[in-house]
Amino acid sequence: MHHALLIPDVRAHIFASIKEDRQLGRCTFAMLARTCSALSEASLDILWSELDSLRPLSSCIYAANTVSSSDELTIEANDDTRPDFSVFDKYAHRVRKLDLSGQQRFLRRNGGYPSLTEDLGALLYYTLNSPLLPNLRHLAWAPGMGLNLLRHLLGPHLLSLKIPSHRWSSASTLFALTKIPALCPKIKSLTLQVHSWDGHIDSELTQSSHCISRVIGSWPKLEELDCNPMTSEGVLRLSGMESLRILRLQVNAASVIELPPDSLSFPSLHTFQFQTDTLDTAITLMKAMESFPKSLKIDVFAGRSRRGTCSPEIVGVLLGLVSRDAYHELRHFSLNLPFLLGDNPENVSEILRPLFVCRELRTLSLRMSSPFTLGDDDLEMMADAWRLLEELELIDLRPRVATHTPPPLPPPPPPPPPPPQPLNPQLPLPPITTTGLGQPNQAPQPQVVTVTIPHHMPMPLPLAHAVFPVFPPPDLFFPVRSRTAELTFHGLILLLKLCPNLYYFDLALDATKLDDLQGDRPGGGVCNRLVKYARLIDSPIGDPEVVARILFDILPELDPLAGPNALLPIPPPHLPAHNMTPQRWNLVRQRMMDFRHNARHGTPQPVGEI
Repeated sequence: MHHALLIPDVRAHIFASIKEDRQLGRCTFAMLARTCSALSEASLDILWSELDSLRPLSSCIYAANTVSSSDELTIEANDDTRPDFSVFDKYAHRVRKLDLSGQQRFLRRNGGYPSLTEDLGALLYYTLNSPLLPNLRHLAWAPGMGLNLLRHLLGPHLLSLKIPSHRWSSASTLFALTKIPALCPKIKSLTLQVHSWDGHIDSELTQSSHCISRVIGSWPKLEELDCNPMTSEGVLRLSGMESLRILRLQVNAASVIELPPDSLSFPSLHTFQFQTDTLDTAITLMKAMESFPKSLKIDVFAGRSRRGTCSPEIVGVLLGLVSRDAYHELRHFSLNLPFLLGDNPENVSEILRPLFVCRELRTLSLRMSSPFTLGDDDLEMMADAWRLLEELELIDLRPRVATHTPPPLPPPPPPPPPPPQPLNPQLPLPPITTTGLGQPNQAPQPQVVTVTIPHHMPMPLPLAHAVFPVFPPPDLFFPVRSRTAELTFHGLILLLKLCPNLYYFDLALDATKLDDLQGDRPGGGVCNRLVKYARLIDSPIGDPEVVARILFDILPELDPLAGPNALLPIPPPHLPAHNMTPQRWNLVRQRMMDFRHNARHGTPQPVGEI
């Protein structure tokens, strides 16, 4: 082994490169652990640092304490021996992160169906040291699992705890929750989603709210919290936590209806995200906020049954509350709206006008399930208001309607052979021929074509003329959205000119309108090298050659088919093959790659292409 590998910085750089390879990284570390004594311990630390199941740890107990039933002498001898924990102890102290929230992913990947309770039971079968994983820093518990089993994994070094979904039980939940803070007092990030059973009574709701608030308040250094307070009192208790910097809430009308205006302070809050059922609930919560953090995200999830209570005017009230303090430093704003604003397209610029006073805005994301419009002049007005913008997403979440092309009509049947002519002794007889499949003196017949199907007998052509269901066009397999494309390259160029810090955008662009953009410098000197990925794949497109030249002039580092436009995985063998990339955008990408290669290598372009 080279002595350079003993230098910690060199080894850390090599290991970081190996970890970036998601396909072969773990295999590489496993080979290093087996073959290189100097790098074995460091490789094992990385291999066991993050686990998504308890099965690897329980296997250490199974392998070391299970003997073959065919060896009776070994069984008798094993009855008098102590359990072997050497293999388990070798790896347990290396685990830093345990994510049990996606247990099903582990099961599918490994082809087995072990139970979490079975694996944890194997670790608890013998008297092991507690906690089982002494150096664990991050733990995500399995949804729906009892909290009494959780205590065996909690330790004094735990910094992050996630309990994504748990059903409240007045006896067991109350008992388990009150014991958690003493077992892991250094928690800084907490996810605690406790849901009540259907048909709960008010006393149980109040009891659970008091218990959860008391447990959350037990961590004085808590910085990040994700929870679902069930009452207004629970929300008020959270506002008194001075250490909170990131807060994510799931609220409904019952949990905010009694909040007084300007009653929530959150002195150290930097990021606030909440999910709610109606716009009215969101407005009530916004009225209760005394001030707003720099980052705000609002997700409204509601069905069409509540459509009558929502309108662009109500959205304007919500955004007016967000921007009521013209001097606050709102930098990141995201709004996810349901399909509630009506069937007529709304102008996005008019909806977002209350936010024009937020001059420090860096990120804006608006996701709507309603049709909306946006022209070049509207985009210029928005860009002029937010000149520090770095990310811009205006997304229509409606799925594109698949319009199936009717199957082609079957070809007409071949014309029947002419009727045989009566023999005329005065005319010579046609020569006898044996060509084709007919018999002598018989009119030639069309060749019989068979369609071979695996494991089936060949069938004649008439059956092949049957009309079978056809698959939709290949582009329909791509997740294309319904987008009202009114913006043109003129609007995009103005956006890049007014917002020089922009590095990502998701806009509906009409790339068929190429007027006055076919010259040598279509961007007029506007050039942005920060944008490397942008959502363009579902925009209509005209001449690929012209589009490629425009994009290469204004966005020379852009890859039109990378990032959000990347190709999806190849479908399974039993599904039909697909072409995930619209052909014209594929041509645009190829031409941009040619332009980039020529620019880097100084290859002059042909005169006809200039």
